[in-house]
Amino acid sequence: MKSKTRLFVLVAVVVTCFAYILWPNTSLQNFLFNDVSSSAQLSFEPEKLERNCKAYFNALESKTSSRATTSRYLLSHQISNHIAHLRVFCECYVQNANEVPASISYEEIQPMFSGLLPVMKGKHPASEVKLPSRSYWRNYLDALSGKGIVIGIHDKEVDYATRLLRVLNHLGNELPIQFVHEGDLLPESVFTLLEAAKLTEGSISQNIDFISIRPAITAGYQSIFKGYNNKWFAALFTTFEEIILMDADAVPFVKPSSFFELEGYKKTGAYFFRDRELSEALKQDQVDFFLGMIPADGSVFEYKIDPAQLQNNFFKYNSKHVMESGVVVMNRLSHMLGLLVSLSLQYWFQSGRIMYGDKDLFWLGQLISGNSNYYFNEYAAAAIGELEGELDLCSAQLGHLSKDKKLLWTNGTLLKCKKNTWLADFFKYPALRQKCGNSMAKMKEAYSSAITISECILPASIPEINGLNKRKVTGNFNKNYNRGCGGIYYCATSKDGGEVVRFTEEEKKHYNKIVSIWNSSI
Repeated sequence: MKSKTRLFVLVAVVVTCFAYILWPNTSLQNFLFNDVSSSAQLSFEPEKLERNCKAYFNALESKTSSRATTSRYLLSHQISNHIAHLRVFCECYVQNANEVPASISYEEIQPMFSGLLPVMKGKHPASEVKLPSRSYWRNYLDALSGKGIVIGIHDKEVDYATRLLRVLNHLGNELPIQFVHEGDLLPESVFTLLEAAKLTEGSISQNIDFISIRPAITAGYQSIFKGYNNKWFAALFTTFEEIILMDADAVPFVKPSSFFELEGYKKTGAYFFRDRELSEALKQDQVDFFLGMIPADGSVFEYKIDPAQLQNNFFKYNSKHVMESGVVVMNRLSHMLGLLVSLSLQYWFQSGRIMYGDKDLFWLGQLISGNSNYYFNEYAAAAIGELEGELDLCSAQLGHLSKDKKLLWTNGTLLKCKKNTWLADFFKYPALRQKCGNSMAKMKEAYSSAITISECILPASIPEINGLNKRKVTGNFNKNYNRGCGGIYYCATSKDGGEVVRFTEEEKKHYNKIVSIWNSSI
């Protein structure tokens, strides 16, 4: 009887899947942009924009007889269609301040947003955003002002954030800071951060505020964007016009305001940092999926994609890790559309699962929105710490260097291992156990000890190592599970044309002073 029941359930699942794929669906996710625009005979010249935007969505409404599904399991063509309609909406009603017609149900285009405002609490409450008949995000953009640091925060990250505040104080940071949370940050966590902001070394206290996004997110969607995915909400709901989006476990070694002075940022309005160049590749159809959503030159709204932005390792070598998002510098007035596209791509399994977390969706979202104005740091991420021999360096941290090879920031804390895996690793890895004299106490102490920064290694790049070969891409920066620490240790080598960067005594003194401040007792 049980076997018959299992067979019945299996058949039902298969039939449901086929019905979902084959059954006629007349939601907006099943209509191409070209079908809608051609049926209404539209053009999107600036002088006709408002009229034709309205006509486009009237035409789309006339074609649809069912609401767009909120399922995360859309097929590739449905995602592409949805993104195309979102792009039109953003151009018409976010980038431009046109009045949103009644024919548009924004809940269908981005159902995760409730239309309500987030709540800010802190020393300097933000002025209320007025909501006339323009789109929610146009009103939000109109209320933006100033520059600041934005950090998505959960209770479990308060310890890291407290240490980060100490470092920011030491560096003389004068930028205001907004901690964005999901409305579940405990009062004691808020108190801890407020107290940490007051701790000084004879300089200034940090100016911090808290933003709860709970009212702004539709019920049921917060759980989907847990963990690092919450970073999208931090980037979207901060009130700053220009932001340094920062992970709680990131650590800067320069005054944060200097990020706004980077030449690439001043030129484009968005500055991204490159990730480790690893031996991990995507399938060609996965790369083609994203490539197919990028609007072609000469298409509506006169998109002009810089061809150079299609020549990175993602497109040339199918590399999975191009960007590291522990620090993102962005002008939101010019890059908001890309953020909204990125959030949607993260939502659907088909597009969100291809990448690792939020990282590469930052720049892909910009490209797919039609914006190629962003700049990547000159160097890929380096391994920082102390050399092992002459050629190798292994660590849980990755470092990002300036054009003149000074350390700008690192991600992953300043501990030898931020993961609490010392006990399991004691029994799992004999070499680590022997290195600690077979002592559990020494193993625990080693994991929680501070790193020392004296050198870094910039491995040879993927193009240098692989040339024209893209079948089996290899890199000189690879994960080393034998180092324990939950598998977050990576080893880099300087062979094949890589470089060992030896920091000066003055630089080492500065870097390790910050290491000491970050690791001091709370």
